[in-house]
Amino acid sequence: MSSLPPRQFDVIVLRHVLNHDTKKISWYMGVTPSTVDYHGCKAKERLQQAVSSYLKREGERT
Repeated sequence: MSSLPPRQFDVIVLRHVLNHDTKKISWYMGVTPSTVDYHGCKAKERLQQAVSSYLKREGERT
């Protein structure tokens, strides 16, 4: 997670750790709700890629 760009990191933490909804996150960050959704989507894509490449490396060692 620490490798995410700042806005993507903020959205992930606010949404999934602090359980805030999109409207509250958009108010807090000063962006539109659609921008929050965009950053959340991009963050999920980056995290999925990171996890899958990590799991691939782990599988190759055994």
